[in-house]
Parts: sequence; structure tokens; C-alpha cells
Amino acid sequence: MSDGPVRITGPLLAVLNALLDADDKELHGWAIMKATGKSGPTIYKILERLAESRWVTYRWEDDANTEPGKPRRRYYKLTPHGVTRAHALIAARQPKPAPTVRTRLAFGWCEA
Repeated sequence: MSDGPVRITGPLLAVLNALLDADDKELHGWAIMKATGKSGPTIYKILERLAESRWVTYRWEDDANTEPGKPRRRYYKLTPHGVTRAHALIAARQPKPAPTVRTRLAFGWCEA
């Protein structure tokens, strides 16, 4: 077990944001795909890595709740450790604000 995903990618950050936005509720894979705009294989590989790192837990939908003719869903949720690490990772990856540009005009300095 590692402390987190080795490769930090845009899709990974999108999945983490979707799970954080769920406010401690479980999401199934299709809901994460819709929230991120990413494909199933991409999402499920990321969820698998997050589960291996113990940032995410999952459970299968009960057979009694499954609609006839549809497969059971797997529901995902960030662990407390995953929530802490996801917040830290996203904060570290946010773009830094651009420095203020000062331009010298004929009459003095001007903030741009």
C-alpha cells in the first residue's frame, strides 16, 4: 500500500473533486463519469488506484435494490484519510495567482 496515487493527472484531480463535492455521500461510477466528463475505463482505473491506496472505500449495491435487467452498482466514498490527502493534493496543484504587473507610465506607476 502506498500513501496515494503515483501519477497525479487531471482526471485524477477531477475524480477527487467529484468525490469531495459529494459531501460524504457515496457515488457510483456512472455518477463520477457524468461529474467529470471522463470515460469509464479512465474513471475505474483511477478508482482502483485510490482503493489500493486506501483513499477510497467501496461497496456493492444490494441485490434487492438492483433494478431488473441492470447490473449491481459499486458505490465509492473517500475515507477520512482520503479526504485529508485529496484536499492537500488539490490545494498543492491549484495554479498560483499571477503576480501584479506594475507598468511605469509618464506620470508614475500604474497597477495592471
